[in-house]
Amino acid sequence: MDPLLSKIKLKALEEIITAARETIHRHRRKFLQRNLRPCPENCKGASMVGHKVVGCTNCGSPNTDNCLKEEKFVPLFTKEELAQQFADQLRNPEVLLREYRDVTVFLWVLGAFDKQKKEIDETIVEKVEQSENKIRKMAAGVQGGGVGRAVPVRDVGGHNPSENDQTTGDGTPSPTPDGNRS
Repeated sequence: MDPLLSKIKLKALEEIITAARETIHRHRRKFLQRNLRPCPENCKGASMVGHKVVGCTNCGSPNTDNCLKEEKFVPLFTKEELAQQFADQLRNPEVLLREYRDVTVFLWVLGAFDKQKKEIDETIVEKVEQSENKIRKMAAGVQGGGVGRAVPVRDVGGHNPSENDQTTGDGTPSPTPDGNRS
């Protein structure tokens, strides 16, 4: 037996789920605050040059960070739509790895990732989100689907994972040569 194993005391499943819920709740709150903040980047009146926001036609702001007249701010998305976008991000392994690594670790510990099929077990994600849905109730009726379904992993750009893909041994993709994950 490994001597390190004798020094490790595992947390109870309920403690892990509670910590995961708190972490997801914190990320959801920040996501909503960031995307509902009155600024030209979040406003339907944003002035665009290509894909870049350069100001706002509603309030006349030349600055992408500040709204000059908050009463003229018209958000791009409703709070419910943003809550659904966040829930969708929790089911996308690429977004989880890039944006929410702490949530990824919780879901991995809880067994949400199936290494062979490269899928996220939806029942585990739903169980972690269950109390959050009761607390926030702002996306009521938006969540659909059945319990126990698994969501296949899709790579951005249409790449389908194969056995020939390089992995680090733990099922995560190898970093690109420049040290960043793709």
